[in-house]
Amino acid sequence: MSRRTTGRGMVGVGIGVLLWAALSFTSSSLGGPPDELHFANRRPYNEVKRSAHAAFLPLVLRVAVGMGILLVGAKLLGGENDEAQD
Repeated sequence: MSRRTTGRGMVGVGIGVLLWAALSFTSSSLGGPPDELHFANRRPYNEVKRSAHAAFLPLVLRVAVGMGILLVGAKLLGGENDEAQD
């Protein structure tokens, strides 16, 4: 497997991890769909705030891992062609 293929794969995985981080944080903040869409079935602000605060550290860790994978993949994609030629 070449460096460029590995780099492309790592960039794809990094983007996937970042997407997973954003969607998991959003779903934990929303708390899932209610059974019926009535005003009485809404989640109170304090419950939403607690679930968002509890999901923040996993979000930061997932974003850090995703960005790390993405940057390593981008470095592999750069290769020898991006070096300055004198």
